[in-house]
Amino acid sequence: MRLVNAAIVALALLATLGGYLQEKGRLEKIQQMSPAAARDLYERAQVRRERVMMVVTAVLAAGAVIGLILFKVQR
Repeated sequence: MRLVNAAIVALALLATLGGYLQEKGRLEKIQQMSPAAARDLYERAQVRRERVMMVVTAVLAAGAVIGLILFKVQR
């Protein structure tokens, strides 16, 4: 179980670091663009982030449901 917890923490750290690096790169791009193009890029990125968060939430919810079912069945 400790290995699973360590893997979850490592994945969370990697996801956070990846998000930070992506945001840093996006900011560099935005600063070089015209305001209208920068706003369009930002809005497209925001839509993508929202979709990814919906998928992540659905996967986590499914994992929780599966874990609950397995816990009840193995009892």
